[in-house]
Amino acid sequence: MQNEVWSEIGMFLNSLRCENVNRSSYIHLPEMKEAEQLKKATYEEFAMRMEMLETDQRQAVENYIEVLQQRAFVAEKQAYCQGYVDCIQLLAGIGLLENNPDIEKLVGIIKK
Repeated sequence: MQNEVWSEIGMFLNSLRCENVNRSSYIHLPEMKEAEQLKKATYEEFAMRMEMLETDQRQAVENYIEVLQQRAFVAEKQAYCQGYVDCIQLLAGIGLLENNPDIEKLVGIIKK
């Protein structure tokens, strides 16, 4: 039963990272808005140049972009989970969470 609870907590924490970006507590960094605008501004030229490439060249670029996107997703997930771990450790460090094995298990789950 305990493992099921911690598994559910882990899935819930992960869902917070991926869902409801319109909630009031969601952080919207101005750099992200700027990055999105830059992406839109440069896309047309990128698409035009991709059309000029041979099929194998285009596929190589598309494969590389896919790898970059996957790596960015994993880095985001890692940073998000690290934030949870840091928060839990901070709360335990200032005495708001008592040291207990279940919290250590949760930290272990999040670190995975």
